[in-house]
Amino acid sequence: MTMTLRRLPSTALLALAATAATPAFAQQAAPGSASDEITVTGWRLRQLDTIAPTGSRLDLSIRETPATLDRIGADEMLTRGFRTVEEATDSLPGIISGGSPGDPSLFSMRGFTGEQITILHNGLYLGPANMINRPGNSFNLAGIDVLKGPGSVLYGQGAVGGAVNIMNKRPDFEGDSGQALASYGDFDTVSLGLGGNRVLSDTLAARVDASYHRSSGYVDDTGPHSFNATGGLLYRPSTTLSVELSLDYLRDRLSTYYGTPLLPAGAATDPIAGILTSATGAVVDRRTRFVNYNVADSRANSWQVWPRLAVTWSPSDAVTLTNTAYYFRADRQWINAENFIYNAGTGRINRDRFFVFHRQDLVGDQGSATFRHHLAGLSNKLVIGFDYSHLDFVRSRGFPDGDSVDLLRPVRGSFGPLDRRVSPTRWDQIALFAEDALDLTARLKLVTGLRAERLYLTRENFNLDGSFAAGSSFRRVYKPFNWRAGLVYDLTPAVTAYASYSTGQDPVGSNIFLVNAGQNFALSSSRQVEAGVKASLLGGRASLTLAAYDIERRNILTQVAIDTVSNIGRQRSRGIELSGEARLTPHWAVTASGTYVDARYGDFVDPNYGVAASGNRPPNVPDWTANVWTSVQKIAGLPLEAGGGVKFVGERFGNTANTLVLRPYATGIVYATWALTPRLSLTGRVNNVWNKTFVQWADIYYPAQVMLGEPRRAEVSLLARF
Repeated sequence: MTMTLRRLPSTALLALAATAATPAFAQQAAPGSASDEITVTGWRLRQLDTIAPTGSRLDLSIRETPATLDRIGADEMLTRGFRTVEEATDSLPGIISGGSPGDPSLFSMRGFTGEQITILHNGLYLGPANMINRPGNSFNLAGIDVLKGPGSVLYGQGAVGGAVNIMNKRPDFEGDSGQALASYGDFDTVSLGLGGNRVLSDTLAARVDASYHRSSGYVDDTGPHSFNATGGLLYRPSTTLSVELSLDYLRDRLSTYYGTPLLPAGAATDPIAGILTSATGAVVDRRTRFVNYNVADSRANSWQVWPRLAVTWSPSDAVTLTNTAYYFRADRQWINAENFIYNAGTGRINRDRFFVFHRQDLVGDQGSATFRHHLAGLSNKLVIGFDYSHLDFVRSRGFPDGDSVDLLRPVRGSFGPLDRRVSPTRWDQIALFAEDALDLTARLKLVTGLRAERLYLTRENFNLDGSFAAGSSFRRVYKPFNWRAGLVYDLTPAVTAYASYSTGQDPVGSNIFLVNAGQNFALSSSRQVEAGVKASLLGGRASLTLAAYDIERRNILTQVAIDTVSNIGRQRSRGIELSGEARLTPHWAVTASGTYVDARYGDFVDPNYGVAASGNRPPNVPDWTANVWTSVQKIAGLPLEAGGGVKFVGERFGNTANTLVLRPYATGIVYATWALTPRLSLTGRVNNVWNKTFVQWADIYYPAQVMLGEPRRAEVSLLARF
């Protein structure tokens, strides 16, 4: 398939031009800076020579990693007003998110969505992203890293489009510090945070962070709330040994907004123009924009607790041993009316009922040994290790009878009785992995890796009366093997080129928790070829990254006959990504990015709806995306910082048939921060400054509705450091 570059929209063109001319930037206050500096800022300077653990276990820097790695730090998230993981990740190059409570923090990147993007927490895999991940509160986070392209060689099955690594704040010995946040905005949105680090002795440090977030929701009575507490103890009796005990606790309720129904044009008196087009002429009526069609007792709640123990020991300068043991427990509940289908005969909305409960227990241990030595006279770094986990996951669900409600004044009603069907899933997963970085010359590095694993899966289903459903239950041993190889070459001390080949594997259709006997196939396979350049410019005041890639995924589930599926489908994605940052003056910075992707199905018939989709673009995959962000400090010599940004998302499709077109949109953020004192700052912020109405996502399992994005939201916040 030849990738054809279509005419670039003007907003994306502006972003790309800014990127090429002034590779983007953002700055943090440097250690030892004057006390009147604004210490929390929306700009940072990407350091290509800092270690990027998400991209490798070899302590390679971003420059040395033969892949694309994007990141956002804690200060950026606070200044830009990103309260959740989803909002923060969505701001990075080439990424959009879903926002549906049925699939919390669902992402799209490099032509892939959902289960093809792995979500990690502190580098550990806890299960399929669309079932396990929660939006999370950004206050507790040190940062978020995104590794683009297949990451199975590092993290196992599922990482085809990329991996998102969510990293908590950790204790350290840099000194005592504290932070407090209070924010209030439209839709009765409240965010609170309190946390800090404490050095208890020369060998012991502690950190605790707690945050609370709530909102009434921009759709009537659909607001989320969450409480997240994280903490850790770090014991370091010597420079060669450290022991860290940490705990992560979360209790939350997701937004219960599942979408706004599509109506025939003849039934809509005030259709919203410019947000979508449909082969059937369906539209969104402005009168239903903020109507909640869910039941009054709806909920999407969870709680989870996650203790971890990590030990690092270096018996010599040449050897480092690490081990992380963990336990993860979670309970989740969804009890909702989720499908809202307009009935042309009655003029009413037909609603379904669906409930699902999760009980998850996961025990795991990951260990590795790193060796720094010489091989045939060449400097070499090698890491070998293992990854083990045991899972018990019980999914209970039911589909009670639905009802119908008025289009404009729906009687919310109640959910009704629960009839449970239980489906336990168990696995034992053991993997052996190795990575190696060999300096072939002073300027050329060979980076390789491999991962071989066994996944012993037991999937059971039980009928409503409790009897065993043997026909859909099965056991299987999956035996994935993945590898990658990359060359990294320093063209100059500031400019590095790289090329890599990597492989990945994941379930052919549903995620591993939902595979039934009818999908008892081997894992699908994927491969990626990527080449790019990473450069530091303007004497270290700017950086630029450019990447081109080609990903092909084979053996995906496709319908081959009535009631018959097979794993012969294909999907291919090709694209380019350009991002950069620059400090144009001591107090003015710009960041920008632009991405293009040409993603298509090969031989593919959608097994959910029997749609012949060969040659179509996968749903929720934009062709173009672009971001521009700018910040100015010390305006007129005052302790004032101001800035803002624009995100452009190109055309997408809302179904595999490509008959529902989601129109391009651009949203903007503006903010101003005044340093009341060196340790206290006041920020005013407006999100979606043009109050743009747009379709954020279209879930293919809810074909009669779309998820509309949040309208304009203004907020004010106080941030204190002590």
